[in-house]
Amino acid sequence: MKFEKHFNGFKEYLETNQFSERTVETYCSYVKQFLFFIEEYYPRITSLEKITKDIVLDYQNYLTNYKNDKGEPLANKTQSLKLRALKKFFLFLIRKDLILKDPTTIITFPKEEQRLTRNILSEKEVFELLDNIKLRDPIGIRNRAILELFYACGIRTSELCNLKVHDVDLKEQTVIIVKGKGNKSRLLPIGQYASYYIQQYLEKARKYMLKGKMNDPGYLFLSQRGNPFNKSTINKTVMKTVCRNTNLKKSISCYCMRHSIATHLLRNKVDIMYIAQLLGHSSLKTTQKYLHVEISDLKKMHSLYHPRERKSIK
Repeated sequence: MKFEKHFNGFKEYLETNQFSERTVETYCSYVKQFLFFIEEYYPRITSLEKITKDIVLDYQNYLTNYKNDKGEPLANKTQSLKLRALKKFFLFLIRKDLILKDPTTIITFPKEEQRLTRNILSEKEVFELLDNIKLRDPIGIRNRAILELFYACGIRTSELCNLKVHDVDLKEQTVIIVKGKGNKSRLLPIGQYASYYIQQYLEKARKYMLKGKMNDPGYLFLSQRGNPFNKSTINKTVMKTVCRNTNLKKSISCYCMRHSIATHLLRNKVDIMYIAQLLGHSSLKTTQKYLHVEISDLKKMHSLYHPRERKSIK
């Protein structure tokens, strides 16, 4: 790959500046994609200094017009992430005096789509989902513990996958998220149900996952091969297995569980500030956007209790 030395320097820069492991992985992946674009479409470019605003604009157009194998375009949010990674890369090059001008100043970020999550479960559906998980074997016990934890505190998928055994305090019924999104840590309540099923998992199932493993990786939840999960594997193995045994016609994902508990808390009159703290949102704007599907409830409260709305128009 061209400019591998600069790419490695960028990765080291992110790591030494305490960017989260996930951010380093994402930014490096997107920057690598840009460098491959340069290799393919601008093979005569031999110096990063020769990358112009026109080339960056061409890359942005490439992202806009890109289609995958199914003919689907990149979401605006994905395009924005790729462009932000590129800006971070060129900022690094400027700071290290490797280039004099930043060609990414021409970038305009696409407006992000308002994404509606259609697969929010009702409270009844969640309870049905949980109760249908049979505890006949270690896999069922593990799956029940995972879903109970998701629903207990709305933990992010990546955060759950990165949990270590010592991050959970069953006596206090809490879990600590170490270096969550934005490298921020937080302590969350998980309640009696999640605590109970995690204890069952630790006592009766986790050793089964470790069979044949010489070393214990220390992660709380493990696959049948004793490996930690990632976002893809936990949705493919755990969530699909759980949904297979229900009558729900919705496609259930880890994100769906997170969104569902946030929605249920809001409907039960929990202050949005507490929901934001639980979800790990640094801004209430994020939480409001996250729960925009609840505008019908807000309209109802507004019409019932706003002093102007209680008076009819003459």
